[in-house]
Amino acid sequence: MAGLVPAILAFLLRRAPTQQAIMKTLLAALLAATLSTAVQAAPLYHLTATIPLGGGLKWDYLRFDPATDRLYVSHGTEVTIVSLRTNKIIGELKNLPGSHGIAIDPATGAIYADSAANAQAIAFNPKNFAPVAAASVVLDADAVVYDPSSKKIYVNGGDGMAITPIDPITNKAEPNIALPGAPEFFAADGAGALYENIESTSQLVRIDTATDKITATWPLAPCAHPKGLAIDPTQRIIFSSCANGVMAATNADTGAQLATIPIGQHTDAAAFDPIRHRAFSSNGDGTLTIISDAGGHIALLATLKTAPGARTMAIDPTTGRLFLVTATVTGLIPPDAPGASPKFKFAPGTLHVLVYAPSK
Repeated sequence: MAGLVPAILAFLLRRAPTQQAIMKTLLAALLAATLSTAVQAAPLYHLTATIPLGGGLKWDYLRFDPATDRLYVSHGTEVTIVSLRTNKIIGELKNLPGSHGIAIDPATGAIYADSAANAQAIAFNPKNFAPVAAASVVLDADAVVYDPSSKKIYVNGGDGMAITPIDPITNKAEPNIALPGAPEFFAADGAGALYENIESTSQLVRIDTATDKITATWPLAPCAHPKGLAIDPTQRIIFSSCANGVMAATNADTGAQLATIPIGQHTDAAAFDPIRHRAFSSNGDGTLTIISDAGGHIALLATLKTAPGARTMAIDPTTGRLFLVTATVTGLIPPDAPGASPKFKFAPGTLHVLVYAPSK
């Protein structure tokens, strides 16, 4: 198109003078529309790699470790470890039936992963991936988070409706923190607070990690059944991705609702890019919702098509790379209850990581 436009312009200028002004106007409009379409069509992110994982089709949370450029993927009864320098699997954390969450202690590099079936969190050696300690944790262990302020590992549990703190020096569990309902995901703000989505009651809870006490409980309506959670620590905004197709933005200090932005369906994770000031919701319907909070103005930026089933996510906070996991869809499984949505049927052995990089 860029090479064609000058030729068209030269032809039009040879037309009768009485027609030149009209033709110039029409050409300018055409050129503006063409350039606008090209800009709109340029995606904010592009797929840079597809990394096969194989194995079983169960998966949950992902954790990126900036210190080692490794991606940890919860994978049914284990955690698969991928080197993002080579895009190859380099190991597994084994014997984790009911694997869900992963966290890393930056002081030692120790890797913590939970086993819901065993109600345990296991510490693994980062060099040989061997287990070194186990701690008993809350029932139905799910998400795992490292808090840089208290330097503790925290594990939440849906059925147990609580969070278990773990001292990484002794690898001993401390008394559970009772929650007002069943939690989903949580995150640390780096300044001494944990923020937890309470899925069963559609609330957001703040916990002081110095005392392990709840300091605030806020409603998230119109968000229903919050799933993923991400934090903008600079502008003090909590992003909760919700099962009813919205992202709730909440003031981290007052609990005030700042905005609700439409997202895709079947979300299960949220992430935040502190450099580009973007929040994300990964959605099982095969979309990635991208939201800007630059300058404190919260707005939908774009919706990126990914792949069906890609509902969980991790981010490299420096480069902005996004990591999602799914498998090849072969069909649909009918709903198992009235009003429920059908589920995807996946081809065995096709689990893989999708790596997206910002285009600018």
